[in-house]
Amino acid sequence: MRAHHDTILTIDLGGELARLIVHKIRDLNVYCELLTPHRVMTRECLTDETLKGIVVTGRIDSSVCAETATDCTTPGLWEKILFANVPVFAIGTAAVEMLRASGFDDENLFFDVELVAMKKPGEEAVILEPFSIGDHLEPFLYDVCGCKGDWTVEAFIEEAVANVRKQVGDKHVVCGLSGGVDSSVVAKLIYEAIGDQLTCIFVDHGFMRKDEPEMIREMFADTFKIRLVAVNASDRFIGRVEGVLDPEQKRKIIGEEFIRVFEEEASKFGGSAYLAQGTIYPDVIESGGGGEVVKSHHNVGGLPENIDFVGIVEPLNVLFKEEVRAVGRALGLPSSLVDRQPFPGPGLAIRCLGGITREKLEILREADAIFTRAIVEHGFTDQVSQYFAVMTGLQSVGVEEGIRTYDYTIALRAVKTDDFMVARPVEFPWSFLQYVTNRITSEVPHVSRVVYELTGKPPATIEWE
Repeated sequence: MRAHHDTILTIDLGGELARLIVHKIRDLNVYCELLTPHRVMTRECLTDETLKGIVVTGRIDSSVCAETATDCTTPGLWEKILFANVPVFAIGTAAVEMLRASGFDDENLFFDVELVAMKKPGEEAVILEPFSIGDHLEPFLYDVCGCKGDWTVEAFIEEAVANVRKQVGDKHVVCGLSGGVDSSVVAKLIYEAIGDQLTCIFVDHGFMRKDEPEMIREMFADTFKIRLVAVNASDRFIGRVEGVLDPEQKRKIIGEEFIRVFEEEASKFGGSAYLAQGTIYPDVIESGGGGEVVKSHHNVGGLPENIDFVGIVEPLNVLFKEEVRAVGRALGLPSSLVDRQPFPGPGLAIRCLGGITREKLEILREADAIFTRAIVEHGFTDQVSQYFAVMTGLQSVGVEEGIRTYDYTIALRAVKTDDFMVARPVEFPWSFLQYVTNRITSEVPHVSRVVYELTGKPPATIEWE
C-alpha cells in the first residue's frame, strides 16, 4: 500500500470485473491495488493506516452459480477481509459470499449478476439498490470511506522523485534503456530526481526492430542530453539463446544476460550503483504477484537471484500503462515516444518461436517493419494499441515462379486494449491484410504464408511467448 495515499484494495474472486474496477477507482483519483485471494491469505493482515476500504468482485457469469451462488471461497478469506475493520463493497457472487459470511439471514438469497452489497464496520451488511456499479462506487469511495482523491499524476511525480532521492542518496544509478515507453519514462523521471547521477545503458541485444538502435541513440543522447552508453552485445545474447525452445527459459536467460551487461558497465563508473528498470504494475501481476505465473517478465520474474547492485529502483511498478504515458507527458516527453506501442525487453527473441537463428530474426525484422509501417501509412494507429509480426517457425509447402518452396509462416498480431491485461484483436479491412500479405511474401525472402491472429487476451497473451 502507498505510504502517503488513501488506499482501496480490490480483491479478485474471478472474472474480468476486478481489473475494470481498479481502473475506475484510479480514474476517480483514489489509489487502488489488485489482489488475488492467494495474496490476501499470505499477508499477515490487511490492516494499514492508509487502507480506507475493500472492494471484492466475484464472477458475474450467471451460468457459474445461477441458483445458490455457492462459490469456492478460500477458507478464512472473508474472516480476514471483515477483520480489517474498514467498509467493504462486494459485487456479484462476492456480494452473496459477504452477506452470508457476515450473518445475513435471508435463506432465499439467490445469485444476481447485478447484486451489490456493502458492509460498514460495526453495522450489518446491506444490499444496495440495483443501479450501475459506477453509481455506487464514487459515493463508496468518498462518502463512506472518506477518501481524499489525492492520486494524481502530479502527486505521483512529486512522490516518486522524493522516493528516488531518498533511496539512492549520492550513489550512481544505471538505467536499462530499451527505448520503449516504460524505460524511457523511468529514465526521465530519475533524471529529474538525481540529474547526472544517472547513466542510461542501451543494450543492442540483436533482437531490436529494424532501425531501432539508431533511433534510440539519437533520441536520448542528442535530444534529452541524458548520459547514454550504447553496448552492442548482439553476438553475446544470440549465442546464449540459440537453440533454446522453452519461452520461459528464453526470458530468464535474456533477463540474466541484461543484468550481467549492466553490472559490467556499472563497474566502469567505480563504486556501487543502483539498477533502474521500467517495471510496471501488469509486469508484477503477470510475473507471479498473485501466486500464479502467467509469464516471467525479464525485469521481474526473469531476474537472476544474485545481482551486483546496491538495489533495484522501480518507480513505475504501481502504474498501469496509460498511467505511465500520463506521467511521461507531464514530464515533457514527446508524443512520438510516450505513445509508442510497447516493445518487450527480450525484443524479437520472444516473437521468434522455437529455436532462434540469425536468419529467422532477419526475416522477422523485415516482415515486422512492413506490417508496422503499413499501419501508420494507412492511418490505423488510433485503432491499435500493439501490433507486430511473429516468426512462427512453421514451414510449409509453397510455390514461387512455378518452383516448389518450403518456407516460413509469418503471423500478424494487432490488439486494442486499455491496460494490456485484457485485449481484443483489431478488425482490419480485408483489403489491408491482403496488401500487407502481398508485400511480405513478395519482399521478404523465405516467407510462403502470412496469417492474422484473431485471439483475444484472455485466453491468449498478447505476445506469443
